[in-house]
Amino acid sequence: MAGMKIASFSFVAPPYRKVKISEDRVLFWWMLILILVRLWFVQAQGFIATYTPHDDYLFVRLAKGILSGEWLGPYDQLTLVKGPGYPLFIAFAHHIGIPLLLAQQLLYSFFCVMMISAVRPLVKNRWLLITIFTFVLLNPFMYAYPASGRAFRLGLSMPLVLAVFSCGLGLVVRIGASFKSKFVWASGFGFFASLLWFTREEGVWLLPGLGLFVLIFLITDNGFSRKLLFQRFLLLIWVAAIFAGFYGSIIYLNHRAYGHALVNELKSPQFQSALGGLMNIEAPDAKRYVPVSREAKKLAYAASPTFRILKPLFDADRSLRWPDSFYIWRLRDKVEMAGYSENLTDALDFYGKMGAELKEACENGSLPCLARKPSLRPPWRAEYNEFIWPYFSKVFLSAITFSKLDEDSILAHKYISSGTTEMVEDYTYVTLENPVTSRRKVMDNYPEYYMHMTTEKFRILSDIAKAYKAVVVYLFALALFIHLVLFVREVRRRQFSVEVLYGFVVLGSLFSLVSVLSFVYITLWPITRPLFSAYPVTLFYIALVAILLFRARQQEREDAMLPWAVAG
Repeated sequence: MAGMKIASFSFVAPPYRKVKISEDRVLFWWMLILILVRLWFVQAQGFIATYTPHDDYLFVRLAKGILSGEWLGPYDQLTLVKGPGYPLFIAFAHHIGIPLLLAQQLLYSFFCVMMISAVRPLVKNRWLLITIFTFVLLNPFMYAYPASGRAFRLGLSMPLVLAVFSCGLGLVVRIGASFKSKFVWASGFGFFASLLWFTREEGVWLLPGLGLFVLIFLITDNGFSRKLLFQRFLLLIWVAAIFAGFYGSIIYLNHRAYGHALVNELKSPQFQSALGGLMNIEAPDAKRYVPVSREAKKLAYAASPTFRILKPLFDADRSLRWPDSFYIWRLRDKVEMAGYSENLTDALDFYGKMGAELKEACENGSLPCLARKPSLRPPWRAEYNEFIWPYFSKVFLSAITFSKLDEDSILAHKYISSGTTEMVEDYTYVTLENPVTSRRKVMDNYPEYYMHMTTEKFRILSDIAKAYKAVVVYLFALALFIHLVLFVREVRRRQFSVEVLYGFVVLGSLFSLVSVLSFVYITLWPITRPLFSAYPVTLFYIALVAILLFRARQQEREDAMLPWAVAG
């Protein structure tokens, strides 16, 4: 099919070959064996129950509410502060009887298979596919203990990132396939992208790549056909409908359970007006990583009678549990202690009244404020401009060098649980896991043979992690160089292939994520866990460019053979 031409450039998809993974038994069995071996190794990582009411235990508690038929459970100051995607996954794993850590590893393994299925029409060489599968399957951050042994969202978000890019690629390389085939991949794209969006709060990084993806999908191999354009618009509308279904379902359930149609309480206008109003105060002691300084609080006490109610609680708090950048949790805890978080209506009324008082004080000049709308985004100050490139490059290098990977932590595997008895019981019931002991003495008395086997598994996983840390940055640099060379060649030919263009979707998404995280790093706190979403993107990009190189060489061989075939 002739590609669509824009300003003498054409945009073409590869000839579609309908081929299934199951048709290649060698490929199928190799992937299955690799998955089973990997699962056997990560099985050595025990589940760690922790005393983390704002993090691990929060997700388990919310999942317990779902399992009890009470949506996210009784309302408190933490119920609606994070996306419901991960609690839903925990509850789903419980319902089908799979322990949480195993469910996460199985999900990632399945999405690795999905990635191979997505690129199967592009690649005939099974050994290249097996190599790529192994490379992505052994992503060390999926077994970066102790994080991989806790109820962290990264156990779901990393597989979902891989799924989203795999489904997107599967869809665009099947532009020449049947509508049914495209519908299946579009459904997967919509479902997994929506689940990822409602699992983590920084999903805005997906939007630039999504915009480029939509453009590529609409113009490639279209030939100005109204019928094809209509079909593709239908598929995009279907993807949007899936997202709308997620969104509508969540706000309906929250409205039914808590009385207000919202997804996340932190993004409600009332809470943003309260915390955003505090962060907008121009205080003389304002500094980075301190969203609400001491002087800002003093000014706010004078301006807002509602906020002043919390003053005795803040004055009595000598806890060092939260750093200054996590002021959001201290504020919500104090509102709960003051008795204004018994239900969502009371909490929103409190925050709304506080926000209105701060706004009025800003407008009448009694409170010095920044000229911006109250927002959860920390204010950007002129002195931050000098940090843009240093911090962007630092975060970007962390994403492609795997520098945050602590292989020594994987090796030092003797972690113990720290939750209360009630917490450990909830962890055990909800996750179907048997948490490791909370007593070091008990762990030290484990059978020697058992500990030797476990230690050897951890050592091998640590060695694999070291290998990734040593080579991934060079592979990424090589992939970027090859990708740009292939793109320049296509510019000269005035013909763009959908695979090469999709590489920019992946690359652009990586840059978008790094930009979002760099802003957070500069203004609020040094990032850690949100960066985990970048690692599967890095591996996927390297794998994709390997396929692009293989296809380019294959095309060159075919072009070289063409004159001989014509002569024959």
